[in-house]
Amino acid sequence: MWELKKMYDKYRELQKALKNLVIRAKEWEFVDENWEKQSSIIIDMTWEMKVRDFKINNLGLLSPDKKEDLEELVIKAFQKAQNKAQEVAAEKTKDILWFDPSNLWAMMWGWNGAWTPSIPGL
Repeated sequence: MWELKKMYDKYRELQKALKNLVIRAKEWEFVDENWEKQSSIIIDMTWEMKVRDFKINNLGLLSPDKKEDLEELVIKAFQKAQNKAQEVAAEKTKDILWFDPSNLWAMMWGWNGAWTPSIPGL
């Protein structure tokens, strides 16, 4: 019972650590009218993969002939934010719960490094 309480407390600690986590991904720098470098696309994403904010700073991308460029940059920024959010959540999980969530299959099923899980008695 004590182990279950400890595990619950660790899980609550993880939730608290991830609660306000926001990842910012930027894509494609340009120089604005004030000669300052800015990112064309900015996406803020939570660790739960929810988009919190999205900005297009380079208004030149809004012209019809730049449609494909804009779509490509949005996808790249979204994927960058998603990958970083997953990475940070996994790191926090390892730090707090002491296991690697990307290796959950191995932990639960006794993965033996071969192509099949290790099954006792077989």
